Amino acid sequence: MTVTKPLFRVILFLAPLCPICQNMTHEMRLLEEEFADAPVEFVGVFPNPSTGPDQIAEFGETYGLTMDLVADTAGWAGQLDARWTPEAFVLDERDSVVYRGRLNDRYFAPGKRRPRTRNRDLRTALKDVLDGRPVSTPVTDAVGCPIEGLRIHKSP
Repeated sequence: MTVTKPLFRVILFLAPLCPICQNMTHEMRLLEEEFADAPVEFVGVFPNPSTGPDQIAEFGETYGLTMDLVADTAGWAGQLDARWTPEAFVLDERDSVVYRGRLNDRYFAPGKRRPRTRNRDLRTALKDVLDGRPVSTPVTDAVGCPIEGLRIHKSP
């Protein structure tokens, strides 16, 4: 039996106590379902050192996520320069980042959201790469909770 590596990996940085992460789990479940038969692997990575294994397991159970959920023991947040939870990265087969940013545009600032989602940015990026096209918008601004221990540099 041959096991094939997915062509694309989606790294989702998450935090169990971040309200925006909690509210984005519906979008995550939709993505898992829509791309279940595609060569895409979803991994939820918890970068905050204060997040314990029980919290990670409870987050997955509470919100019905089927993707692998792991603590960031490999240092993915630092390697990818992740800043927020939730923040998504799509990596190709060479582990090059082809998309970075938000899952969708529902939140436009912490605690501020639109009544309806207008753009499902991560979904669009996945459709682009699976159709063999460059991602139309490869970077979007993630909105969420800051990852513990990172200094956020604001532009002047």
